[in-house]
Amino acid sequence: MNRPFFSYLDEWSDITDITFRDRPRLGPLDKASHRIMRGPGRLSFADREMIAAYVSGLNACSFCYGSHEAVAAEFGVESHLLEELVDNLDQAAITENYRVLLRYVQKLTLSPSKMSRKDAEVVYEMGWTEEDLHLVVLITSLFNFYNRLLDGHGVKGNGAIYQMGGKHLSRKGYKVPWFIGAIKNIIFKAKRKQLKTKTN
Repeated sequence: MNRPFFSYLDEWSDITDITFRDRPRLGPLDKASHRIMRGPGRLSFADREMIAAYVSGLNACSFCYGSHEAVAAEFGVESHLLEELVDNLDQAAITENYRVLLRYVQKLTLSPSKMSRKDAEVVYEMGWTEEDLHLVVLITSLFNFYNRLLDGHGVKGNGAIYQMGGKHLSRKGYKVPWFIGAIKNIIFKAKRKQLKTKTN
């Protein structure tokens, strides 16, 4: 069993056990995440979740990859496609304009200091706009942060957690109500009860 690194976390923990605990510093991320992942833009919600899962797969972040693979599936992205993307982007069954976009994501994730203007020009040549690429950079940056946040705390999750998160994020998005501080303990207890029921 993978035990998280902090005393207030356990094997049933997810990202909210971290972010709800530190609202002054992490609370603003909820609103930013919702605007990035569900706000206006040419990329569909499925595209955005595919990028989130792809970044997480490149980083081998089991929690974020499992969770956003589940969200992407809710939007119609097949899990075998995500596996293909992570294993071999050049051979994956996607259109060339998306492949070019994901090459940018791959390089920004794995070797960000080597990014060049040429990388962006290749994306623009495939018909993507600066606004499209800006959104891609935001998604890539956001999930590189989340990957490190989860792995740095030792939170790995499990299939039941991923599926629950996938359904929630696909239906509700990333927003968190302002009164979350008053009800978070009730939510945590209900969530753990439901997860333990699913895994028994």
